[in-house]
Amino acid sequence: MLALGIQRVAIATYYGDELNDAIVRYFARFDIEGVVLGGLRVEGRQEALYTTSLRALDEVSYMQVYQYCKSGYQRLKEPVDGIYINGGGWDAPPAIDLLERDLGTKVVFALAAEMWATYKRLAIELAVADCGVLLRDNPALPPRP
Repeated sequence: MLALGIQRVAIATYYGDELNDAIVRYFARFDIEGVVLGGLRVEGRQEALYTTSLRALDEVSYMQVYQYCKSGYQRLKEPVDGIYINGGGWDAPPAIDLLERDLGTKVVFALAAEMWATYKRLAIELAVADCGVLLRDNPALPPRP
């Protein structure tokens, strides 16, 4: 998110408050303000730290991820610089370009960010057209704090 100039980000997860608060605290270490959208909920399918169990996420479509992110983003009272989608348990990648196009904002998917950072550190040039601005535009690594 630093490479994209994101200073205030909406956080989309399928987590409860405890994990979401940890993400907000982590981002604060990098001077990024996190605004939690609230964990995606599939009614009756909560499990421990998750608002939707990992097993139930198998049934969540990318369009449900899209709708959850879009409605959460549109409910925000103050603007953000992008959306951060955490968690590898849901079908988020097909929703990323749709969200960027429809909302006019940057979207960073956690797994794509890990892949981007790994390739950058290995000096491997990679551009992926359909998984958001981070992989499409392949920005430079920000300086380490």
